[in-house]
Amino acid sequence: MTLVLAAAAVALLPIGLYAWREHKTSTPSLQWPVLAQILGLAYEAEPPRMSGAWNGRRVAIETAAPGATMTAWLGAATRVRAECGPKELVARRAGIVLPDPVAPADAAFRDRLLARCSEKAAGPTIFDAAMQRRLAALPHVDFVGADTRVVWSLPAVKDPDAVEAALGALCAVADALESFPQGGAPSRA
Repeated sequence: MTLVLAAAAVALLPIGLYAWREHKTSTPSLQWPVLAQILGLAYEAEPPRMSGAWNGRRVAIETAAPGATMTAWLGAATRVRAECGPKELVARRAGIVLPDPVAPADAAFRDRLLARCSEKAAGPTIFDAAMQRRLAALPHVDFVGADTRVVWSLPAVKDPDAVEAALGALCAVADALESFPQGGAPSRA
């Protein structure tokens, strides 16, 4: 009988370890303190949140239903509203506020994503071919940039490499939006 119980315990050990690992990586209060250190951000426990500077830009990652949001703040307000995400989601939430979609220059981007911009002339600048390739390479893209920030919705924040790639793209979008200051002509920077 003892031998059977020992064999059962040995057989169930990998399942238990897998279940614990999945629980740990799916629970922000357990995963994010380590992730914050890797990313060089500060972790706050209540509610789980990471914040700080990423490539010189103020950013925050917070829990939000159904997963998390990443926010990058702009140095000054922009007059442009830009968004990008899965085709069906962007088309559904756009309504009549935004003009036609940005013309896709990348096939992978065109197949999966849709970008819209409130100023038709700003679209090709914000979503140039390089940015479209960068966004198409990411597993999940869903952001809206307007006024003084860009907010990116994510289903989960687990993998440091995926978070770094998304933060890099988020900050690049914020940089592009700053080229269209509120109440002014595009900057030449």
